[in-house]
Amino acid sequence: MITDHLVADYAETPAELAFELRYSDLLGEIQRSAQVCLDADKGDAAWQEHALRLYIMTQAMPSVLLNYKICIDFGLPLHPTQYIDFARAEKNPDAYRPERREAAYELFVESIDIAQSVYRLDPICPQRVSGLKRRIPEFLFDFLYTNTPDKYTWRASDPESVARLAERIRAAGLAPAVVIGAAHGSIRPALLLSTLLGCEAFFVRFSMFKRSDGEPILSPADEAHLGRFAKKSVLLFDEDVAKGKTLRGFAGRMSGMFREVHTAAVLRHYLAPYTPDFVGETHYD
Repeated sequence: MITDHLVADYAETPAELAFELRYSDLLGEIQRSAQVCLDADKGDAAWQEHALRLYIMTQAMPSVLLNYKICIDFGLPLHPTQYIDFARAEKNPDAYRPERREAAYELFVESIDIAQSVYRLDPICPQRVSGLKRRIPEFLFDFLYTNTPDKYTWRASDPESVARLAERIRAAGLAPAVVIGAAHGSIRPALLLSTLLGCEAFFVRFSMFKRSDGEPILSPADEAHLGRFAKKSVLLFDEDVAKGKTLRGFAGRMSGMFREVHTAAVLRHYLAPYTPDFVGETHYD
């Protein structure tokens, strides 16, 4: 696992969290760091440096493709700075051909599976990242991805806290078929949590505060994909519960889609009026 002997301070955001890379270069960096980790001895300086880079950067792989898929699903204009704005008036569901929508969906789902493979450090994960890089749309090749540090998202990425959450879920006898994260902040810890639980992961954009989303952004393709879990147990996940509006709204919209639904967060503020079913850590600051 990528977290074996990973050394980082989760109380403060490290300098490595702030970066800006072309999407194609970012995939190249993930591939290179994964190969270094596979070739190096766990715990040595090279392993620790590249493991931290992997842990930080890998979440960008599905994050960008989620935004791209949303644009294609809802007919939003593809623009380097505007295409993630779901509230734009220029939505046109017929703007892109069905085969392009299908290709965008497949790339997104594959990127999640590859990200889990990277976190597991599967021997084939560098080749899988390389294969994804060869298939990304030309529009995304030069897309400039900017990662902005967030204190609580980073704290919620602490592998010990995520592992504690996973253990509490297992201790309750729950074996979810999928962890569904409220993107985008949940992506890194959700990838780790789902990997620890040995289940699938999926992400639905729901950003009430940064993007003013009124509800989870679900396309017909998302609903069809999640329909595979209709008769199963699922885990709805947000990394940090400050007041609980996001996770409560997420559960309100998604719960009726599945046989059994549970909620989870890595962090919960002790004054939050909403308590998920499972919490990794309560904080008081």
